[in-house]
Amino acid sequence: MVSTVEKSLSSSAVRRALLVGVVVFVSCLVGILSRLPGTLAVFWPANALLLGILFRSPRSATLLTWICVVVGYVGADLITGGAWESTMWLNAANIVGVASGFYAFRWVDGEDRRLNSIESVGYLVATTVVAASMGALVGGIANRVLFGGQWWDGWLLWFSSEFVNYMTIVPLVLTFPSLRRADRDPKAVAALLRRSVVPTALLAVCIILEWVIGGAGAIAFAMPALVTAALLTNVFVTSVLTAVSTAWTLVLTADGHLGLSSEGVSPVSASVQIGLSLLAVAPIAVACVILERRRALEALTQAVTHDDLTGALRRDEFLRRGGSVTGATDPRRHSGRPVSVLMMDLDHFKMVNDNLGHRAGDTALVSFADQVRRNLDDKHLFARLGGEEFVVLMAGVDLAGATETAEMIRRAQAESSSAVLGELGPTVSIGVACSPAGGADLTQLVDCADEALYRAKKLDRNRTVSLTVGQAK
Repeated sequence: MVSTVEKSLSSSAVRRALLVGVVVFVSCLVGILSRLPGTLAVFWPANALLLGILFRSPRSATLLTWICVVVGYVGADLITGGAWESTMWLNAANIVGVASGFYAFRWVDGEDRRLNSIESVGYLVATTVVAASMGALVGGIANRVLFGGQWWDGWLLWFSSEFVNYMTIVPLVLTFPSLRRADRDPKAVAALLRRSVVPTALLAVCIILEWVIGGAGAIAFAMPALVTAALLTNVFVTSVLTAVSTAWTLVLTADGHLGLSSEGVSPVSASVQIGLSLLAVAPIAVACVILERRRALEALTQAVTHDDLTGALRRDEFLRRGGSVTGATDPRRHSGRPVSVLMMDLDHFKMVNDNLGHRAGDTALVSFADQVRRNLDDKHLFARLGGEEFVVLMAGVDLAGATETAEMIRRAQAESSSAVLGELGPTVSIGVACSPAGGADLTQLVDCADEALYRAKKLDRNRTVSLTVGQAK
């Protein structure tokens, strides 16, 4: 009997295969509609879309998927009046090229299968060259059989047209953002859209100039806009603008507007297609370099500002950010808002290190830091001051709210710590200080919270003591 899980997986695989087949069918129709009288397609997106999908989701490459792909290719040609002989030869070249590129790409490590590093760009170019070259082997034969031309001419024609299609579309598919809501940050999306305005406007100007001025040099007019996109946005936006620019240039070339049209079965010469392919690589490569630089900068910033073990802020970073929160840098900014500080110290922590070892102590610190974060909002500042001592700064939270949060942390720590380490599990003592209407600087708040923590320790630990700034003596 087939289990419910197996049935679900089977139905999912069928839906995936059918969807891929539909994508191939529709994209073939788009390519067929781009054919000029007596020529092949100006732009053929089907192979590149299929290769990008298989790159991104290798599990889609099932036998059923390949069957649906063949049906999509052949069906699109036949319903638009294609002859059986040309349909078989041309689509054989399509499938051989995509299959060769996909199985070559499977040798690439998982991280390098996405355009997130300059190395991945090299792998992408190499793989698409393999795909275009292998498809061109069959394309050369098709040129001889169907059009009476030379094999080499057919190979070059097929290679160049496939190369430009791959370099235009595959990066789009590989970098297309996740559609899951959990993976999207609205603020990051809004910031990206703002940064995209300038390169998009610049590209619009460039492609208008390309149409107005024309000439062979016009194929490079869009490069400033694409490099600007690479510097300001991300790899996906750069890929989108690169695809728009390349498609526009192919159209202008095919209709003779740039004076580069080709005689024969291809409306665009191999030279122009290869040139556009290589031009497309440059902005994408720059975008990947910028991505790597941003990641390195983020890692460096994280290392400088956050504690290596617990991920909490370092003392200096806490003081810098806390000064802004309490109004030390601009007193008018936080006037009238309550500000609270929690000083926390793990009780008898030395016993954990002495009896269980420093690794167990480190684990206990990490566990406590995670416990604290689960009870805080992202807007609150959480730092490790040193050893087993931690601090939290809460703007807009009064003494009652801060004390309630402190008690939740204290109880959660006592329960989880004893469950893991038993009697040696460290509890936490917490001192809470609040400036009800602002006005107190960070030093006053921390000193007051430290006094409250001292009182909690004197009261046999594992408790919370709260004070208003001015009560400490």
